[in-house]
Amino acid sequence: MLALYLNFAFICLVSSVLGRPARLIGNLKARVEPDKSSDGNAWKPLYDGHETFVSEMKSKNPGLLENLADKGQHPNFVVISCADSRVAPETVFSTLPGTIFSERVVANQFDANDDHGDIGIYYALEHLHAHHVVVMGHYGCGGVAAAIASPPSEPISEADQEIQEWIKPIRDIYASSDREEIAEFRKKTQGNENIGQPELHDPAFRALVEENVKKNVLNVGNSEFVQKLWKNSKNSPVFVYGLVYDIENGDVFDLEVTMGPHGVSPPPSPFPAVLKALKSRS
Repeated sequence: MLALYLNFAFICLVSSVLGRPARLIGNLKARVEPDKSSDGNAWKPLYDGHETFVSEMKSKNPGLLENLADKGQHPNFVVISCADSRVAPETVFSTLPGTIFSERVVANQFDANDDHGDIGIYYALEHLHAHHVVVMGHYGCGGVAAAIASPPSEPISEADQEIQEWIKPIRDIYASSDREEIAEFRKKTQGNENIGQPELHDPAFRALVEENVKKNVLNVGNSEFVQKLWKNSKNSPVFVYGLVYDIENGDVFDLEVTMGPHGVSPPPSPFPAVLKALKSRS
């Protein structure tokens, strides 16, 4: 189990690569970022940001941190989102501490068989009594793009091996999806020796981002833990939502795949449905 944890940690270390156009993934050694460890200003954004955070908490929300420390956290939302540096849910939703219990993994995946990855979600639902689970994907996701592109050529690095294993469920969605945009892309690239990275606005790329969110909403809702919670819990019902974030303009859309306990109508999210939003723009 320790080895699994270390492997997962290693994936998280390279998640910044996945957050960029995925053509970088297949050639990590050839495209290494410049070493910034000796840059005296490297810490400036973090330090200045922390100074602003402390100042604003004292002026705008006095006592909040002390209250959270004294009485504990009671977040109403669990957000499963990508590890991409551009999509931190606390930033996207501009929330205060104690609002979101955040679970961040590459390509916002949920595996009910991964005890290490899911323990945080179970803890938030069982002990913190969160009521809303949100799976939030994002357009331009490097993990999803990597699932469309051809795997890197042998020999591949340990990092690439771990990445390819992690994105296999998304490759499976890509290979089997009957969604029109994805099926057309598969047909167009059939027989290609090497499939390159999709562009940000490629319809198949955006569609696969959405289908990956939908699949992981199902993974959460169909997990044994959540099913038992729905059947046996005496607390307020838990609902599972699927959202997608547009990294280009900051918009958030609802994929309208909300799950909840049998016989209970899920409360709608306030975010526009993705299909309606697309029609209004066309």
